[in-house]
Amino acid sequence: MTNFDQVQPPEQFKYRSNAVLIKNYYEFTCDNRIYFSQTAHKDLANQQYKFNIEILSEIDDTGLALDFNEVDKIYNQKIATYLDGQLVNETLPSMNTTAENIAFWIWEQFEQHLPEQNTLQKLEFFENATQGLVLTREFMDEK
Repeated sequence: MTNFDQVQPPEQFKYRSNAVLIKNYYEFTCDNRIYFSQTAHKDLANQQYKFNIEILSEIDDTGLALDFNEVDKIYNQKIATYLDGQLVNETLPSMNTTAENIAFWIWEQFEQHLPEQNTLQKLEFFENATQGLVLTREFMDEK
């Protein structure tokens, strides 16, 4: 076992001043009714969605970017409660709860709650193992 007693703080905490992209992965299971018209719909019970987010984060004076645990806290407290184990037609804003619209909503929630100096850059959203969509800062700024 390594003895850490001799390890001293570094002379320099911040090695570089570059920003980094931090990446977090999430998944949730929900029930969802997707509409194709006023009369045609498909009910998805126990639908599992997965997504990755990438956040551009500045390196602070200690050499750290935004803590992954802070991102998890935003997801768990502000987003997951509306998605995981829910009938999303009842918990999300009034919209057709397609993968596209759910991804847009998730993007907006992260953007609203991220600390300053951190910017959401990319969200990859998967509705199954082989199909999904990508939102990027460039796409979202076009509105």
